[in-house]
Amino acid sequence: MLKPSMIPALAASALLITLVACQPTATTPDTSGDTTTETPVAEAPDSDAVVGDRADYIEVPLPGGAVGEDPTEIALAAFGSTEPGEGNFEEEVELVDQTDDQSLVILTQTGLADDSVNGTRYRLEFVPEGDQWRLDWAGSQVRCQLDRGSQEWSTDLCK
Repeated sequence: MLKPSMIPALAASALLITLVACQPTATTPDTSGDTTTETPVAEAPDSDAVVGDRADYIEVPLPGGAVGEDPTEIALAAFGSTEPGEGNFEEEVELVDQTDDQSLVILTQTGLADDSVNGTRYRLEFVPEGDQWRLDWAGSQVRCQLDRGSQEWSTDLCK
């Protein structure tokens, strides 16, 4: 005869057995008729695919005096947040590409304390000026708060 103190243990065991039995099992695909020998490798997206080009941004006015030795520092000085962030605010600056002729920086701010705009992303293009870099072009995109517009980076207005 079952003791009343054993019933919870038996119920838990039965539940565990049921859960294990319902889990899908991994199967090895039948490759006996497969004639391919190479597995396709996904290529990492290039920086243009990730950040787009000028046409994907709304041009914004350039601040005066945006010249310096480091494009990321210039980007933060020109468009970075000057006040401490609230809540989930995050700011990230990334040097996407740099050659002798140009430099591309993306400055992303998310978790903005705004009813409709969740984030702003800037595309900042620099050109050499002597031994320094000068901000030559700037554009922005926004990502809206939930139910306020696009959840992807775009130039569409948030509601």
